[in-house]
Amino acid sequence: MNNKGFTLAEVLVTIGILGIMAAISIPSYISWLPRHRLQTSARQIYDDLNLAKMEAVRRNTNICITFSTANNNYRVFVDPDSNGIYASPPDTILKDNVALENSVKISNTTTIAFNNRGMAASIGNVNVTNPTGTMRISVITTGNISISTL
Repeated sequence: MNNKGFTLAEVLVTIGILGIMAAISIPSYISWLPRHRLQTSARQIYDDLNLAKMEAVRRNTNICITFSTANNNYRVFVDPDSNGIYASPPDTILKDNVALENSVKISNTTTIAFNNRGMAASIGNVNVTNPTGTMRISVITTGNISISTL
């Protein structure tokens, strides 16, 4: 006799094991997701600040990043007149209305700029928050950018 396939008992045991594994892992995933969103948003801002610094050197001009708590986004633009305010023309947008991950908010407004040597023309801190905590992205005069957890 050629019996192929699974018995009902084998299928029910397998489904039971998968159910137990899901019940154990889902709460862990749910608590991990907000922290991941906060870290992803902080890293996104960090990367865009580095982009601004490199573009400032490459274009031999100032590049500004302005953050908005009202809209919870930011803009990266070329700022040849070095006033830190976007005005078209002569300013050119490199990235506009960059949004953060769900439930992550920018908790302070600032404008950060880099000059043609990659140094900070205006320094500052950007705090991003969500229910799991706060992270700070800092720019110092030498143009160094760092991320820290508060």
